[in-house]
Amino acid sequence: MHRKCSEQRPSCEYCSSTGKQCSYDKVLKWGGRSFKKSCFGQVLSTGAVVKQSEKRSGSNAPYQQPFVYGPGADDNGTSTTTLPTTGPAHISGLPTWTGASYSKPPSSNGDVSPDQAASSPSNATPDTESAYITSPSGLTVASNGPLNETILDVDDVSCDTTPDPAVVDSCQDLVLGVTQQDATSSVDLEVNLDWLPWLSKVDRSLLNHFTLTVTSYLSLHQTMQNDFCTVLLPMALDTSHGTHLLSAILGLAAIHQISLGSYNDEAYLAQLRYTSLQQLRLQSIGHSAALDEQSIATALTLCLCDILAGGEKPKSWRLHLQGAATMIRTYFSRHPPNSGNILVLWRWWKSLQSLSVLLGNPTPEVNTKSALTLEPPNQNHYIDTYDGFSTKLHPVIEEVDMLNAESQALQKLEATLGHDDPSVKVLRNAHSTRCATLIEKISAMMDDPVTELDPASSSATPFDPSSDYFSLNEAYHLAVMLQVYQRAMNLTVTDTRVQEVVKRGISCLRSITLYDFASPGVATLQPLFIFGCAAHEEEDRRFVMDWIERMRRTYSLRNTDSAREFLLELWQERDSMGSMGAQLQYHQLLAEKDWDLSLW
Repeated sequence: MHRKCSEQRPSCEYCSSTGKQCSYDKVLKWGGRSFKKSCFGQVLSTGAVVKQSEKRSGSNAPYQQPFVYGPGADDNGTSTTTLPTTGPAHISGLPTWTGASYSKPPSSNGDVSPDQAASSPSNATPDTESAYITSPSGLTVASNGPLNETILDVDDVSCDTTPDPAVVDSCQDLVLGVTQQDATSSVDLEVNLDWLPWLSKVDRSLLNHFTLTVTSYLSLHQTMQNDFCTVLLPMALDTSHGTHLLSAILGLAAIHQISLGSYNDEAYLAQLRYTSLQQLRLQSIGHSAALDEQSIATALTLCLCDILAGGEKPKSWRLHLQGAATMIRTYFSRHPPNSGNILVLWRWWKSLQSLSVLLGNPTPEVNTKSALTLEPPNQNHYIDTYDGFSTKLHPVIEEVDMLNAESQALQKLEATLGHDDPSVKVLRNAHSTRCATLIEKISAMMDDPVTELDPASSSATPFDPSSDYFSLNEAYHLAVMLQVYQRAMNLTVTDTRVQEVVKRGISCLRSITLYDFASPGVATLQPLFIFGCAAHEEEDRRFVMDWIERMRRTYSLRNTDSAREFLLELWQERDSMGSMGAQLQYHQLLAEKDWDLSLW
């Protein structure tokens, strides 16, 4: 007859009456077999041990892992990285940023392939109670079952230590190096492995589009495209500290595919942007050079996302550009700028910054912060492949911006004190003298142009880009001169000097060829827009519209649509105003529309 045990300690009532040794230990069986014959036991027999994970202190710890697989004492283990909590955004099939660590999704039917486990972007739900992810950097096994409550001491388990040969074969997928192989024997390698299997098919497609297409349409030279790929991609695929850069890159690719009409998941694009922004806000700047570089790259990529999405919204791309400048300045103060990554990121930022200054800031102010430069002061000048113009032109662009700020301040003084006030006359004369001096300086630079190409652009290209670079360099010099006439001197578009520059600039652009790969034609939108803002004759306007349409068909960047929309409105406004329309400057219409346009 079976009687219920009294469960008294240290010996139950039945064992005390019969004199038997009382034990509450239960021999563990695993899948109907003894423990050491089970798959888990076979793993432990190879030298692996059960490691206790570090407990998180505090009541705010969102998750605590019961145990992880770890190597023996003589092996080098893969640590589990604890990440700060962010928003609920999730990249399908990608290591998700959670409040815990990276862990493998639990499955009742064994292992699931990444493509099966990953949900598509359209099905991705931000509100997930517990996010399980697959990390490429290491495997962490989490369990919410009974093992969460009881941690077994493997050394205390008493069972047969003889491995069952019938079971060894079933454990080969879990144990590496169980069977001895002849050192001279060949190893069969699996061919046609999936590329980045821990990413979903959608994310792999977006990443492939960024690598092959987006970087090509944003680069003036093959070297520049190689820089983007060799610097951004390794940093993005290192998700040990978050997916903010990878999310931004995938978002940039999605924006371009939406422009092409081959992608329409706006919800997933918004989710990628949210993920990148939330995680970027939580990054600690100034402690690690590698992490700072990743954050700088994220800010610049987000800036480019806003530009290619249209580039007209105020307080969007410019805020990211300013944030990148702040992080670069912090980087220079904390780390030696001897990294190849920071050099590429600095050149990228410098290019975006120069063009943002060239087109004008809606709220101009004199920059009192120190310049961010890595160039030696006496370096020979060359045509920068990141900019499309000579390195001699950078200080001139900054000076144009300062003259524009002076001009606006003088207009306010004249409105308050009157044109005949002696102080206003002195300031106006000094301002006019500086403008004339700058015009002469730009003319001298074009008479003796820089003909040396970027020393870093040594990789082979499908064509000789020299003539296109020389024409593009001259076009940018003419665009800067036109900015002095319009933004600093407020000349009307019908002025002879303005129209001469427009004609000459259009002639430079005619000699440039647009290719569907990395080439100088990528950078023609900015000078073209400046020439278009001053175009008065119908022939010039027609050329500008035709060129914008060619760029739209070739590169499919949305800021070309913004440029076309603005120019058509500007021309219509001037024509409707009659003779007074020539006095309407493009930056005045930008201010009325509350646009902050970037055409990088």
